[in-house]
Amino acid sequence: MRALLLVVLLLTTSLAGCVAPEPMLGEPMEPATPSDETPERMTIVAPTAGRSVDESPVLDVVASADGNATLLVWVAAGCSGCHDWTEMIATAREEGNYTDLRVVSVHRYPSFEDADEVIDRYGTANTSTEATWPLLLPSDGDTVVNADTGEATAVDLVDAFEGPVTPTLQVLDGEGHLVWTSKTYWSNTSVLDEAATLMRSLNEAVA
Repeated sequence: MRALLLVVLLLTTSLAGCVAPEPMLGEPMEPATPSDETPERMTIVAPTAGRSVDESPVLDVVASADGNATLLVWVAAGCSGCHDWTEMIATAREEGNYTDLRVVSVHRYPSFEDADEVIDRYGTANTSTEATWPLLLPSDGDTVVNADTGEATAVDLVDAFEGPVTPTLQVLDGEGHLVWTSKTYWSNTSVLDEAATLMRSLNEAVA
């Protein structure tokens, strides 16, 4: 009887914690699904406002950057800080500053702001809030694109960019790595200069 109890105890101990059989040598394992994870190199592919400065009806931020870094400005139509940043950057560029740097504005809240509102605010010529650079208009639920493969992932666009509020400024390097973020609400020359210094350094490294 004691021997039988010992055998049962040994079997119970050896099976403890087993939930699934180990794959045998040479047995194919279930492949990982990289599309369910934020890619290391990512890009935004979305329709634009359709102006000449928007470059094309649909823009791929990284593919169209020719290896250069991009300053992303996440905006909303009713965001006063976004208006302030847009006006400040546009004015500075009109005066000949930061013209060597690529800027792209991205609509942040397509779930409750109509694209026409955003175009009226940032795409109307000769207004103080005109974005004189590409304006992207993603749809609600759009996912981030893997810059290596060019394929859409299952990762929400906003989640991939770490949930930017408005306004948020981010630097995406020429390969699609997110390398800098600022959520400073009102326009600030020091913040813009910090982004510009980083972008120029990144661009020089790949020149």
